[in-house]
Amino acid sequence: MIRQISGGPRFTDAGVEDYIYDMTIATDTVVLRYDLGWEDVREIMATSRLLILMRRSWMVGGAAFAALMAESIVLLSIVITRPAGYGTHHGPLMVELVAGGCLCLLLVCWSALRVWRLSPGPQARHAIASGVWQSGTHEFKIRDVGVAWKAPDGSAVFLPWPVLTGVRETERLFLLLDQGGSHVRGFIPKPGSAGLPPEVVGALIRERIGAGRLAGRILVTADTVGPCVR
Repeated sequence: MIRQISGGPRFTDAGVEDYIYDMTIATDTVVLRYDLGWEDVREIMATSRLLILMRRSWMVGGAAFAALMAESIVLLSIVITRPAGYGTHHGPLMVELVAGGCLCLLLVCWSALRVWRLSPGPQARHAIASGVWQSGTHEFKIRDVGVAWKAPDGSAVFLPWPVLTGVRETERLFLLLDQGGSHVRGFIPKPGSAGLPPEVVGALIRERIGAGRLAGRILVTADTVGPCVR
C-alpha cells in the first residue's frame, strides 16, 4: 500500500490523462512503500522462463515414463495370458516386466513431484524461506530518470527508463520488461484503492518508459551522426 507520495500531486476529476499530467508536473518522485508477501513473489516466479522450461521438460519426461509404464503393462498382460509360448522364460520375463513397470511408475511420480516443486507457489515459499526474496516493507521510487527499489536489508537497485521496453500488468504487480518485452527486469506493486488508483500508476509507468525509449533513440542517433557533422 502507499505510505507516502512526495511532492504533493494535484488531484483532478478530468480523467487519468490530466491526473498523470498534473502529477508529473507537481513532483519529481513518487514514493511507494509496500509489504511484499508470498502472493507477490509467486506472480514474479510465474514469469520465469527458466522455471517454465524446466517444468515443461519434466512434464515431457513424465509423459514418456508413463508411456513406457503402459507398454510394460500391455506386455505383462500378454505374457500372463500366454504362458506356454514363453516356456522356461515365462517366470523371469514376468519379473522383469513387473520391475520395469514399477520403475516407470516411480519415475512418473518423481516427475510429477518435480513439476510441483518447480511451480510458482512452492518456488515462492522456498525463495522467501531461504532469504533470496526478502519479505517485509520494500520502498519503490518512481523518478523521472528511472525506478529505484530498496529492500528491507538496505540493498538497492536502480533501473533507468531507457533500458526498459514495456510493462506487463498482473493482478498485484506491474512487471517491468526489457529485451523487447520478453524478460522481466523488475516490478512495481499496485498501490491498491487506499492510495493512487492502479490505472494511474500504470499510465505513469508507461508514459515514462515511452519517454525513456524516445530519449534513448535520440541519444543513439546523435552518437551516430554527430561525428559526421563538420
